Amino acid sequence: MLAERKELESMKNDEVLSEWKEQGELDKKSAKKLVWRTRLSISFSVLRTLIILLLLYCIYFIPVSIFYDMSDKGAEFDRLVTTIIETRYPGIAVEKTDNSAEISPLLTQETKQTIYKKIGDWEMVVGEVVAKKRLFGDVQYTLNFNNRYLNGYENLNYAIAPELIGEELKKGHSGNNHSIEEQLNMIEDGYVVQLQFSTIEAMAPNELLEMLDKYDILINQMPVYGGEISEVDVGYARAGQITFASSLMLRPYVEYTDDHKVSSYFFSLYDDHSLQTSIDQFMSDLEWLVDQGDYYDRDIDVQRLDYLKENGIQVYGATITGPIREVEQLLEEELFYQFHIGGIEVWKWDEKNSFND
Repeated sequence: MLAERKELESMKNDEVLSEWKEQGELDKKSAKKLVWRTRLSISFSVLRTLIILLLLYCIYFIPVSIFYDMSDKGAEFDRLVTTIIETRYPGIAVEKTDNSAEISPLLTQETKQTIYKKIGDWEMVVGEVVAKKRLFGDVQYTLNFNNRYLNGYENLNYAIAPELIGEELKKGHSGNNHSIEEQLNMIEDGYVVQLQFSTIEAMAPNELLEMLDKYDILINQMPVYGGEISEVDVGYARAGQITFASSLMLRPYVEYTDDHKVSSYFFSLYDDHSLQTSIDQFMSDLEWLVDQGDYYDRDIDVQRLDYLKENGIQVYGATITGPIREVEQLLEEELFYQFHIGGIEVWKWDEKNSFND
C-alpha cells in the first residue's frame, strides 16, 4: 500500500509539473504577443505623430517659403550682403546675378554668393561669401577664399594718407615700391594685372581720376576716408610711419529697382560722369545700410556717414587693373606708394572706355 501511495503521489507531481510547463509556455506566447502588439501600437503612434508633424510643417513652412520667394525679402537680403562686402573689402566684387537667398523654418535668412576679382577683362572667381541673418539677429557672414598660396593674404587695407590723421610723410616715400617694381619687371608682356596702391596725400576723387586718366587702366575702387582713427574708433595697424586701417570703398555705380534687383551698373570709375554718379550712389548705399540697422558695424557707419556729410569725400588710393606695362608706370608717380599686386592673368584686354559702352 505504501508503494502504491508513493507512486500515486509521484504521478500527481508529474501531472502538476506538466501543467505548470504547459501554462508557462502559454504565458510566454501571450507575453510575446503582447510585446509585439505594444511595439506595433507604439510604431503606429510614432508614425501618426510624424505624419501630423510633417503636415503641420508643410502647412507652416510652404506658405512661408512661397511668401519669401514672391516678396522682395530675398532680393533685399542679397543686396544687403553685396553692398556690405563691396563697400568695405579691397580688390573684390560680388556676382550680382546670384539671387540665392533662402529662408529656414526658424526664419533665418541665408545666402551664398560668388566673389571675384576684376583682372584685365577677366572676372576671376576667388571664393564665396556665406551670410545668414537670424530673425532677431545681425547679419553674419564669412568670406571663403580659394587660397592659391599657403599663408597668403587675399585683401590688404590701404595705408591712410598721413595728413588725415595728423601725421607727416615726405613725398617720394618709396614704401614697398622697390620690391613691387622687381616683380613687375620680371613679368613679360602679354599679361594683365590688378594693382592696389595708396596715396601719400588725400585728394578729391576727381583729382585722382585725372591723375590716372592718362593711363590705359580701369579703376575698380577708391578707399574713402570716413574719419577712421581721427574721428571714428576702428582697429588699425602700424608699420613704421605707415598706418593701415579698414575703410569704405567707393565702387562703380550699381542701381537697384524698388524690388532690390540690379537694373544697371558701371564696370569702372572711368570718367567724371561715372565718378559723380558712383559718389551719389555711394552715399545712398551708406544711408540705406544704416537704415537697415542689422549688421555688425552699423554704429561705425553712422559715425562715418556724419563725417562724410560734414567733410565731403576724400580718397587716398585705388584698386586698378590693366596691361602689365601700363600698370608698371604707376610706380613712377611721386604720390603713389604701398603697392599690392592683387592678381595676374594672361592677356585679355580692350581699351578702357569700351568696358562701359
